Amino acid sequence: MLRPSGPLVLLAFAALLAFAVPATLAADPAAILDDDAAHLLGASLGDLFSRFGAPASAYAVRGDAAWQDDVAFAYQAGYTLFIYGDRLWQLRFTKPYAGSVYGLFIGDGSDKALSILGQPYESGPGFLLYRMPYKSYPVRLRLVLQEDRIADAYLFRADF
Repeated sequence: MLRPSGPLVLLAFAALLAFAVPATLAADPAAILDDDAAHLLGASLGDLFSRFGAPASAYAVRGDAAWQDDVAFAYQAGYTLFIYGDRLWQLRFTKPYAGSVYGLFIGDGSDKALSILGQPYESGPGFLLYRMPYKSYPVRLRLVLQEDRIADAYLFRADF
């Protein structure tokens, strides 16, 4: 599948943000998301803009191949929405995000993740990967560790 280049996609999204999302519809982007935010995966751009409003920044994320490029919308509250096509496929949580993700907070030790979630599906230097409950699609949680503490959490659809 061919995907448009990052700068072209960013220009289109900037126009959409400027003209299609009235400020009165924008939700408070500082809000804490649900502990299990997997129900947001697959949401349309319109739903995302209505709920979260305009992001603090938007940027292209280059994949290993050009067709793997994504657009990311970063919010000041510490989460980033990754868009493939016109759907949300991944959420990233990092500092200063104050909410929990499946009972875990940014900065928690890996021992807490093991205590709450059990043994990961996969692990390696600096990460733990969990299979989460399906939502009619496979959900994964990747915890990125720095000095054995959660630095980032990525919640994503494994079928994208």
